Parts: sequence; structure tokens; C-alpha cells
Amino acid sequence: MRIVKDKLRLVAFLTVEEINRIKSLYPSKRKNAYFYYSYFKRKPNFFAVWLQPKNGYVYRYYNAMLSFNPANPPLEALEIFNMIEPDRWMVSRLDVAFDFPTAYEDCFLLPPPTNLKINRYGSTFYYGAVNSECTVCQYDKQKQLKEVYGIDSVPLTRIEFRLKPKLKPITEYGWHDFRRMKEYYFITNTRKMTGLRCLLKSVTCGKREWKKLARKDKQKITAVVKEHTTDLLTLFLSYIEGDVEGFLLSGLLLAESHRNQYSNVG
Repeated sequence: MRIVKDKLRLVAFLTVEEINRIKSLYPSKRKNAYFYYSYFKRKPNFFAVWLQPKNGYVYRYYNAMLSFNPANPPLEALEIFNMIEPDRWMVSRLDVAFDFPTAYEDCFLLPPPTNLKINRYGSTFYYGAVNSECTVCQYDKQKQLKEVYGIDSVPLTRIEFRLKPKLKPITEYGWHDFRRMKEYYFITNTRKMTGLRCLLKSVTCGKREWKKLARKDKQKITAVVKEHTTDLLTLFLSYIEGDVEGFLLSGLLLAESHRNQYSNVG
């Protein structure tokens, strides 16, 4: 198993000099309905920066937005990120992905015992409303790599937490900002779940819906799953050794000499 930052969207309030510096490095390529200035690049690695929001209410909180994939960050995004101190960047969205080396049909994700909205599109599950503070996505990563990128991989199932928190500096994050992970439990191999294997597989493969299962079946599954696994928050904190700031900033900070080169906007 590995855990990675899969998407990061940051906002900040930049000075006029900092904004002009970004404009000089990355000339605007396309119009945007919400910002006066935007630069977007999809290949080879996704990266986008938006400046000067048109909405006056938004402008009270930030005037720059930066988005990229921190698992494979392009140099352009790192240069902009390192122009200012990390504690000036606030998180607007953060995706944290758990990649389990297990076949999709052999796994099972136990959702929290609430009226959580659950949707399925193809073989992909979405837990939670699109605009909620936390949405969880479960899908066959091996299949995606093959269909989208033509990459053959080992069996791989991804559980992705898409967090859209209230704005606060990236350096002030702690374990409680990932508390929603504690509500989910993941079985990596349902073949070991004697007596429940077929039922769990039918839910994962979409033949049955979790919400429509009998209460006694839900209670039995919940008890057995929690007996054999730990919640994903505990797994997350163990993986990063409790260092939330280190996890968030990992791979984002340039060497001091390189950082000074791009922070000198005077």
C-alpha cells in the first residue's frame, strides 16, 4: 500500500509585484469566467494558475489560485509555490489517495453508518455529495491506468478522499483535518471473509446496493470488517508517521538557492 497527495488546489493573497512576476513567467493562454487572468497546461503534467478573481467577495480572501498534481508536480507549479512562504498558501482542495495492491473485485469499502449519499458510475463508487466537505471515491486504478494511459500494472484499487476544507494555511494542518477517514474501513481481500465473500463481492461489483441490504446483514458485515481491519485514519497516520506537515509539503519545496531565485520579485 502507498498513500499519495493526488490533487492540490491552493489559494493566497499575493502582492502586486508577485502577481506581475507570475504574469511575466506564464502569459495568459485562455479566458476564464471567474478570473481576469488564467494560465492552464494539461501536458505533460497538469498545472493551472488563476489570478485576480472577478467576484468581489472572493477577492476579500484571496487573489490567486494554484492547482496541480503534487504526486508528480511540474516545475512551473513548484516555482510559483516557492515564490512565497508556505504558510501564506491556504488549502482549497486536497485529494489523498490510498493505493492498495489488490484486485478491485476482491476488496470492500465499509462506509460510515449514516445517510451518506452513495452513487455508482460504471465500476466507480462516490460516497458523499459532490459539494460536501469530504467526498470519497473508490475505483479500479489498474483499469484506469490501462484505459487512459495504456499502462499495464499489477492489480490496484484506489480509495481517494477529496477534501474541500475551510481555508487555512497548509502549515497549520493536523490529524483532525483528516478525521473523516476514521469513518471508513477497507478490506483488501474478501476471500478471507468466510461466509460473507459473495455478499461483499456483490456490493463491490454493483450487483447489490449497500443501502438496500437488510439491517442484519449490514450489522454482521460491520462487525466482521471492524474486527479484521483498522480505520483509514489510523492507517494514514501510521503511514506518514504522524507528520502531517511533512506529508503535505513533501516534494513541494525547492532547494533554498532555487527558491530565492523565484521569490525575488523586487
